Amino acid sequence: MAQFQYILVNMVGTPLDVLPYVRGIQMVLSGYEGYTKGKRRAADLAIREEIQRCGTRARNHLMNVHDNAFREKKISVAKAAKACCNTIDQLIEDVDKSPTGMSHAFFSGQSSVSNSVLKKLIKHDHDVIEMMTKGVNISNSVEHAFSTGKEIDEIISLVRQCEQMMTSSRGYFSARATVLDGLRQKKKV
Repeated sequence: MAQFQYILVNMVGTPLDVLPYVRGIQMVLSGYEGYTKGKRRAADLAIREEIQRCGTRARNHLMNVHDNAFREKKISVAKAAKACCNTIDQLIEDVDKSPTGMSHAFFSGQSSVSNSVLKKLIKHDHDVIEMMTKGVNISNSVEHAFSTGKEIDEIISLVRQCEQMMTSSRGYFSARATVLDGLRQKKKV
C-alpha cells in the first residue's frame, strides 16, 4: 500500500480522475505508474512496446491462418488474412516511427504538464491498449474458427473485423500526436 500511495503523491494529474485508466493499463503492463516525474520516457516506451507486442501477436495468429489457408487452397481466406497482416504491419510501423517526447516539455522537464493534458494522455493510452487487446482476441478467434473448420464466409468476416479493429487502433494511435501537441512548449518571441 505504501508504494501505491507513493505513486499517487508523485503523479502530476488528479489521481482519482485517472486512477481507473492507470489500473487498467497496470493489468497489462506491470510496473506502469502513469507519467510520474522521472519515469515519463519509460512509461511512453512501455505503452509503445505493448501496442507493438499486441500487433505482433495478432499478426502471428493471422499468418498461421494465411499459411494454412494457402496450403489448403482457400485463397480467399489467405488473401483476407494477408490484407489484415499488412494493416497490422502499418500500425506497428506507425508506432515505431511516431514522434517521441524529444520536442516538447512533457519529456524534457523544462516546464510542468497540465493536469488536463496528462489525463487525456493516460486515458488515450488506456483506450489504445484496450482496442489492441480486442484486436488480438479477434485474431485468436479467426485462428480458432479456421482450425475448427468454420465456413469460409464466417472466417473472412472475422478477419475483416480484426482488420477494422487494427485500422481503428492505428487511427486512434495517430491521434496521440494531437494529445502530445498539447504538451509542446510555447515558442519564445
